[in-house]
Amino acid sequence: MSKTGLPLEGVRVIEYANYVAAPVCGRCLADWGAEVIKIEPLEGDSMRYVGMQWNFPIEEDENPLFEMENSGKKGIMVDTRSKEGVELIYELLQTADVFLTNTRQRALDKSGLNYECIKEKAPHIIFAHLLGYGDNGPAKNNPAFDYTAYFARGGVARSLMEKGTSPANPVAGLGDHYAGISLAAGIVASLFKKKETGKGERVTVSLFHTAVFGMGIPVAASKYGYRMPISRRTPPNPLNTTFKCADGNWVQLAFFQYEKWFGNFCDMVIERPDLKGSKYSTMKEAVKHTEEFVIMMEEEFIKRPFAEWAERLQKAGIPYEKLASPEDVLNDEQCWSNDYLIKHTYDNGNEGVLYNTPVMFTENPREGYVRAPKMGEHTEQVMKDLGVSADKIEKLKENNIIK
Repeated sequence: MSKTGLPLEGVRVIEYANYVAAPVCGRCLADWGAEVIKIEPLEGDSMRYVGMQWNFPIEEDENPLFEMENSGKKGIMVDTRSKEGVELIYELLQTADVFLTNTRQRALDKSGLNYECIKEKAPHIIFAHLLGYGDNGPAKNNPAFDYTAYFARGGVARSLMEKGTSPANPVAGLGDHYAGISLAAGIVASLFKKKETGKGERVTVSLFHTAVFGMGIPVAASKYGYRMPISRRTPPNPLNTTFKCADGNWVQLAFFQYEKWFGNFCDMVIERPDLKGSKYSTMKEAVKHTEEFVIMMEEEFIKRPFAEWAERLQKAGIPYEKLASPEDVLNDEQCWSNDYLIKHTYDNGNEGVLYNTPVMFTENPREGYVRAPKMGEHTEQVMKDLGVSADKIEKLKENNIIK
């Protein structure tokens, strides 16, 4: 991937992170032009091994899950439990702008890679920390993943379930990705300020806060008695819900201009002109009869397949979409027309599909694709660039400090 002309060209990031949230932040920064050097333990990032849960191969030559979160980076392996390994990281920090991590605070304190130590020895560094629950409070030291801190404690999973049913199994990485790109935005803001002051900053994003932010409307509404989960038959607006079609597909409506669109909906979509002027024709009255109206509309939508409803809704100018499966997204022409998805050929010759990060630049677009690093692929070159002699590099390898 060419970095030329991209906004973060010339910025160096040292990534000391595993799993998803902080690494996807690093991937965004790399896509925006930064040089990102990923530090892995000698056994490798855990993300190299967990992909089998979602049917991904986990071979060195084909590891899509690791690839998606780590493309465009350089990769080195350093034992940060050793004094020599930490010293090497501090040498790297003298050449860098950003230290990116999601390592738990106690581990950073133990290794001497916490904010206080880095600020003292490298005050120019922007210390970007992806947290689970935040700096304070009773949960601050709890282990966190998006399943727990984002979906569960953040109220997302319970709010997405159909009232009266069991929770759905969370979507892997969803909260991680939102937290990661949020941290990337904070880093860019800090880099902007650093140009003026020359000083570093500590910028944090937590998985829990990301969920609270995303859930802001229903959380605030709960103060006034609004409760979730809800049933799809009792939404706040009877036409802001899903309806099953004759072919088994579901259609989602976004009927936010209720009175303006209701006439066309009755005439052009469901062919029920008799409903115009009824108790369902204004939002103020319709919400008093939500469930009975939704059930009535269920009886209408089940009569025709999705394609026919799509044609009618399109002509009427009413926002709608089919509830897509991941396979539908994989084959969606809209994705491929806009480079939201990427085809990538692995070193073993197999072709896979990866996502593109969601910020695009018109005048200086990204060019090509740079795969994720193999285990320890750039260790030796990065050490040489630091001025470490060939003899010392060999000794560090022999002593299992680097790999």
